[in-house]
Amino acid sequence: MVICNARILKDWSSTPFEGFLRIENGKIVEIGRKTDVCDIDLEGKLIIPGFFNTHTHAPMSLLKGISDDEPFDTWLFKKVLPVENKLTEEMIYWGTILAQMEMVRRGIVAFVDMYFKEEWVAQAVADFGMKAVLTRGLVGDERDDGGRLRENLALFEKWHESHGGRIKIGFGPHSPYLCTPGYLKKIFDVASFNDAIVTMHILETKKERRMYRLEDLLKLGMSKVKMIAVHCVYMEESEMKEAKKAFSFYISHNPSSNLKLGNGVPKVHEMMKNELIVSLGTDGSASNNSLDIWHEMRLAALIQKLRNPKFLPSKTVFKIATFNGAVAMGFEKSGKVVEGFDADIVVVDTKKPHYYPEIDLISNLVHAGNSGDVFATMVNGEWLYYDGKFLKVEEEQVYKKVEEIKDKILSI
Repeated sequence: MVICNARILKDWSSTPFEGFLRIENGKIVEIGRKTDVCDIDLEGKLIIPGFFNTHTHAPMSLLKGISDDEPFDTWLFKKVLPVENKLTEEMIYWGTILAQMEMVRRGIVAFVDMYFKEEWVAQAVADFGMKAVLTRGLVGDERDDGGRLRENLALFEKWHESHGGRIKIGFGPHSPYLCTPGYLKKIFDVASFNDAIVTMHILETKKERRMYRLEDLLKLGMSKVKMIAVHCVYMEESEMKEAKKAFSFYISHNPSSNLKLGNGVPKVHEMMKNELIVSLGTDGSASNNSLDIWHEMRLAALIQKLRNPKFLPSKTVFKIATFNGAVAMGFEKSGKVVEGFDADIVVVDTKKPHYYPEIDLISNLVHAGNSGDVFATMVNGEWLYYDGKFLKVEEEQVYKKVEEIKDKILSI
């Protein structure tokens, strides 16, 4: 496949140029300025790297609006968990399909998920075509009476590196307040043995800040795993220095969720100053209501500027949303539009008033652009969304199914 006549932005540090991409077997094999062959003419469009959502709970797309304007503990324990306990496998599947539709419509090519009945999430990802790191949400103690860790291991054995490597399986301890120290140690040991990613909510709330320190988790074995630490709102700078010493420690910053639940603003500038790699997440639709990475980009930049307008410039936040997420998820050959990388790209329609004048394209993308500008999203060389159409599902069928599920949820 040769895509021609588009402007191409290779990464956060590049300037755009008009040219072509040649894609074979899911890879970008050639980039140039002139070609005599053209399969898809994208004149007037801009090609950018795909976005990576490093934290969400995809099936929670079904719970959008189920609990707004509540403090964190009320939201989680009194509103969300009672409903989640009633979700069926079919509901999980269709909720994940709906979430993927929203994500690719907004230019997201990959996501990290933590939920239960995760095999149905995996099936939905396999059917739809996105990249993902999937984890079974783990709570409890080292006895694992509910068999959740065994479920996660079975998921790993069946799905890890499946579908050409676009589906990875990690381990998902929910949080230090829902997992005992002994259980966390066991999870870290299993993940380390399997060379698997671990993702966990860490220091999200003031209450957690009083419960534990990051060093406690590192000593339990977190220091030896591939870690995606979510939120880290109350991480202190001394803890950032300790995290940097760990084997592999990435942060998923979820600004909308942190603000909507009243949890606060993490010190992202200090994280980066201490050489921690920060990525972006949307969190689930019950705590954000939206899976819009464009909104997260701009919000991430703006809330840091409350302290200093020089914090998180446009190029930095664009890198956070693209390449940093790819690296955190273990998709090292993605997050840039360069030869040899996976063809995970987004086509943006910039022929709109808010992109003019073009003094700084990346500034326009971050601070003026929005997800409605996405014309197409490609994952591994395959279009999942193109010119208003979802190419893997019947759109109206999904909406009908989700509305039926909504009625069942509201009757719970």
